Amino acid sequence: MFMFPTIQMTDLQQLVHTDQIRWFDCRYDLQHPDYGREAFKESHVAGAQYLDLSTDLSGPRSKTGGRHPLPSKEQWVGTLQSLGVERDDFIVLYDDGFPYAARAWWLFKWAGHERVVVLEGGLSSYLAFDFPMSTESTVFEKSTYQADFQDDMLIQYEEVKNRPAETYLVDSRSPDRFQGQNETIDPIVGHIPGAVNCFFEEAISPDRRLKDAEDLKELYADLLEAESPILYCGSGVTACVNVLALHALGKTDVRLYAGSYSDWISQTDEVAR
Repeated sequence: MFMFPTIQMTDLQQLVHTDQIRWFDCRYDLQHPDYGREAFKESHVAGAQYLDLSTDLSGPRSKTGGRHPLPSKEQWVGTLQSLGVERDDFIVLYDDGFPYAARAWWLFKWAGHERVVVLEGGLSSYLAFDFPMSTESTVFEKSTYQADFQDDMLIQYEEVKNRPAETYLVDSRSPDRFQGQNETIDPIVGHIPGAVNCFFEEAISPDRRLKDAEDLKELYADLLEAESPILYCGSGVTACVNVLALHALGKTDVRLYAGSYSDWISQTDEVAR
């Protein structure tokens, strides 16, 4: 069953006051890791729970795996169970824009959860309707969530390194970082040899919504023709925006290199600029 990966607040407004929605706040700031959790404590969508990029949407860091390695299957299922998520829940994810909610969306889809969407426009689109906010923590009874992991959504370092020459590999970072300029995060500049650049921000409008289908089709013209393309970024977070946008166009055979560039350079010095 295909479910469109995003939703507009206008389409959600009739459901806001029901128990049909499980809201998850995914706000985060890479420069200020405590921002999202503090913002959530200050005010959040009534009934929402918080998903933290570092502790919930990522696993423990090691020598390889990148800056934001995926949580293990056991860790992610444990998180969903502890939050009381059920298989048929309708999940709505939001942040201040897109990237962190998109990462959560990818993880839900990886676990085989069908009914999950990212709120277009983020929290500001919810606030525009003057719907209730809260400072209270909502606790659900622990669930027995059973995942159905879709491992074809994922690709690892060795597979990227040994990929067939015709495989389309897409770097989702900004053009300057792709070209090895203005790098402030990774110790080795450049990109994975053979990659092309498609900056994730190009898929998002100034009001933090996906651009319309025609614009996205133009942006991803080559990608849409490629078979099982691979997408990566710096640490497997912002590439999820491109993955989500491609799903919105019905292109679902895309694979995420979750470790991304930060994993790549931890295992090889083969880079291009």
